[in-house]
Amino acid sequence: MLPVVSGCGGRLADGSSIHSENPGTESAKGASETGQLRHAGALISNADIARIRGHIAAGERPWLDWWNRLGSERAIDLSLGPNPQAGVYRATNAGTMYWDIQRAWCLALRWKLSGDTRYADKAVETLDAWSATLTEVWTRPAGSGAPEDWTGWLLAGMQGHQWAQVGELMRDYEGWAPQRLARFQDMLVRVFAPHSVIWLNDVTEKWLHLEAHANWDLAALCGIMAIGIFCDRHDLYMLAYNYYTANGRGEYRRMFGNGASPHNVYFMHPGHLGQWQESGRDQGHATLGMSLCGALLEMAWNQGDDLYGLHNNRFLAGAEYVARSNLKDAQGNAYAMPFAVQREPNGGAFWTRVNQSFLNYRGCWEPIYNHYVNRMGLAAPNVARMLALCEQNHWSGNGDDMVYPTLTHRRAAYAGPMKAPSGLSVIGVDGRAVLSWWGSAGATSYKVQRGQAAPGPFMEIGEVPAGEATTFTDAPRGGTWFYRVVAVAADRPGAAPASVAARIALPGELRYALALNDGTGTAASGWWVDDAGRRVRLDAPLMGGATWAEGRVGGSKSVAFDGRMSHLQLPAGLFQDLSDFTIAVWVHANVLRYDTCLLFVGQDGIAHMRLVPKGGNFRYSICASGYADERTDALTAKEIASLAA
Repeated sequence: MLPVVSGCGGRLADGSSIHSENPGTESAKGASETGQLRHAGALISNADIARIRGHIAAGERPWLDWWNRLGSERAIDLSLGPNPQAGVYRATNAGTMYWDIQRAWCLALRWKLSGDTRYADKAVETLDAWSATLTEVWTRPAGSGAPEDWTGWLLAGMQGHQWAQVGELMRDYEGWAPQRLARFQDMLVRVFAPHSVIWLNDVTEKWLHLEAHANWDLAALCGIMAIGIFCDRHDLYMLAYNYYTANGRGEYRRMFGNGASPHNVYFMHPGHLGQWQESGRDQGHATLGMSLCGALLEMAWNQGDDLYGLHNNRFLAGAEYVARSNLKDAQGNAYAMPFAVQREPNGGAFWTRVNQSFLNYRGCWEPIYNHYVNRMGLAAPNVARMLALCEQNHWSGNGDDMVYPTLTHRRAAYAGPMKAPSGLSVIGVDGRAVLSWWGSAGATSYKVQRGQAAPGPFMEIGEVPAGEATTFTDAPRGGTWFYRVVAVAADRPGAAPASVAARIALPGELRYALALNDGTGTAASGWWVDDAGRRVRLDAPLMGGATWAEGRVGGSKSVAFDGRMSHLQLPAGLFQDLSDFTIAVWVHANVLRYDTCLLFVGQDGIAHMRLVPKGGNFRYSICASGYADERTDALTAKEIASLAA
């Protein structure tokens, strides 16, 4: 076998580790590395509370407007009391718990932002009542005639996450007795967390999470991360962290469901538009993914871990795609959305287009926009338009979303120096160069430039207006070319910031070579062409008992595999900027086991491409959303021989 790890790699947009520095610092490490959790550090940090208070005190909008709206909300009526239940079931009485969670959240916000302990006491009354009463959450009570649709998994994750958010806000209230706080933590760990742990840990016989849509994973991830933070359970925090980043920690057979970062964005289209895993299903579920994933990433950020930037801002690519799917152009028409054919993960129908229903009832866009644009200085034009449409949707009648998102997440507009376009990629498609990049907050257009060397000089070849898809297609003559993108802002004189140059060879080039004939040592050695066009050494360790054996020509050596666990491990990222490619390898297949891979490229068994033996021949297959999504191409021995000739 010749497995290759994910084309996504394990890096951020700037090439740094996924264990990103704490926001705004150069030295602090996140909870994933330190083992220490920060408080308050779920959806809202202490710095956020101070920032919101400052905006309100200064009479600034929209913060003052939403503060006043919160003050008139029935949810903070001090004459109302909680309505705890011994069992909560999604099919029957879940609405009772939704209301009490949202009441408690509003009361906690009112106390945190005003200092009025009457609201804190009422919030604590609600938390104490539920922790003294609740023993079970699920879809339906035992013996009920209600339908069993297994959405109890969702209830445990989403409402576990929401209860933990309230607890995290209230944890430093002196009027909350330590033993009562501990009892509330115990309730979350006993009643809610086990469902999400089971879901994420693969312990069910049916591997339900591998056959599910992204939101089922994301609900469990939000629940387990929030409970981990509030309850000081670093193990739970890391379960969510490792699952979302698809970090198997050396577990060769570990697989992750569609909620993991490499999987929830199904396909990357030009302009960094990332087809969301549920976009072909419906927009109610696609936008729920924005709500859950946005909350998850904001929690990690407040713990010093940057999952927003993972895999070149992959989540932003999905958010821009989902946002555009719910917008209309100036003539009131739906946008034509690119779409890669996809099959439902449970083996249902093939989706061939986006299910566009133009939903704007979720307030899910605030954390997304305010991180990428107002905090980081990137452009997110589609998300920005959805933000304006959805700001009024501050409530969640269905219990899916946290309420008052504009009050809690809105940040002042980015005021730093304009960022250079980032994440520039150049892909060869049919002999042309297709560019994609991330735009800059404040830019009015982007100039595309081409040169023959990374330092330049560069010649301008086109201009793309801001607000459009950040992509450009060029058709130069064959050769090696370097591209860069320059951000232009009419109201900002001076030198415009330019992206890092990106290289491409057209119509193609030999990118990697491994002779596989070293004959000694624990790795096969070869070379690959780096971003600057240099040949850099490439080592591929022999793993799982792979050994050196006699080669194809007398006296030469080759790698021998046992057809079971032995394999050759190539470095991550070798396929991340390829579209069309050809692989050449000599194989002496004396035994063809059905579960042997001659080549495996991908993150895990959910998203990969592979070349496998089948029926005495070979089969190429590719999938990006589970086994049911796999598409295959059978190659006969005769066809392989003709290709080799």
